[in-house]
This record gives sequence, C-alpha cells and structure tokens, in this order.
Amino acid sequence: MRPAFVLLFALALSALVSGTEYYAETFDNLDMDAILHSDRLFNQYMDCILDRGPCTADGRTLRRILPDAVASVCARCNPRQQEMAQKIGNHLRNHKPQAWAKFLRKFDPNEKYVTAFEQFLDS
Repeated sequence: MRPAFVLLFALALSALVSGTEYYAETFDNLDMDAILHSDRLFNQYMDCILDRGPCTADGRTLRRILPDAVASVCARCNPRQQEMAQKIGNHLRNHKPQAWAKFLRKFDPNEKYVTAFEQFLDS
C-alpha cells in the first residue's frame, strides 16, 4: 500500500508543480453528437464563434477561449476537452470543410498554428 500512496502523492505534487490551469469545465458535459448532427444547433454555435450571430453565455466563453486553445494546441484543455476538441475538429475537417475553412480563417488567419493543430486532431 505504501508504494501506491507514494505514486499518488508524486502525481498530485507534479500536477501542482506543473501549474497547468485548465479551462473551466463548462463544456465537459455537452452532448457533442447532438450538436454535430443537428444543423440548427451546429449553425447556432458556428454563427456565435464566428461573430455572425447571437451567443449564449456558454458560446461567448467558448469564443473567448478558442484563440488560445488553437494557438496552444489545447495545452490548457483537460483530457475530456482534448477529446471533444478532436471530435469537433475532425468532424469539421471531414464533414463540413467550408465551416473548417471559416474556423481557420477566424482563429488562425496567418496559418501559424494549423499544422500543429491538425497533428493534434490526428493524434
């Protein structure tokens, strides 16, 4: 039992020392499949994050963190958020290429991060 305690303590200490501050867990329980497979919901979120339509409070939060998430390749995303980002990004790339292009123009207009971000999506 002692080795398990030491391992848990080391993991907790490394998390504290790393100082990683994750994004709020606001979106961790969203039903991404429902959003991605409903044109109405999908378009509402896309219009919000692309500044083409009204936003909910959650949408405004998402729009605010997306530039950092793209630039840092989701470095502040918790594991659930990374999974969701990969699912959304891959859905856009594979099923909604025009929306993906608009997303990239908005959040990576100089194409500084697209290669690293797409590698993250492929991982």
